[in-house]
Amino acid sequence: MKKHPLEGRIAEIKFDSGLQFRIDFLADNQLRWTSIREEDAGATDVETIHVEEYPGGIFSIDWVEESGLCVSYTIDTANQFVKSFMTFTDENYRGDRRPFIHEGPFHLILENGEPDLAPL
Repeated sequence: MKKHPLEGRIAEIKFDSGLQFRIDFLADNQLRWTSIREEDAGATDVETIHVEEYPGGIFSIDWVEESGLCVSYTIDTANQFVKSFMTFTDENYRGDRRPFIHEGPFHLILENGEPDLAPL
């Protein structure tokens, strides 16, 4: 049984910061992110995520990477939009953590890259 409606789905995100990802929502609250920017040479990793679902197709997806990078996505599936708040170590900021916010389109896709139009 699925733990959340995004499990088993794939998304493509193109943030206004220039970062671009393919996101695979895996079983057991796992997420694989893969950079789709050419200069990142396919950087990828699997993260353990916390998922909250809210009315209207809104999801909060949160995780902490091995490097200490904290990531929080707020995804609006109905409007195909995501906003991300991240923090990472930087001694020049309060609490030695630097915030980074970016946003952009969020599209569910099929393995072949075509749009995934199946309902959640």
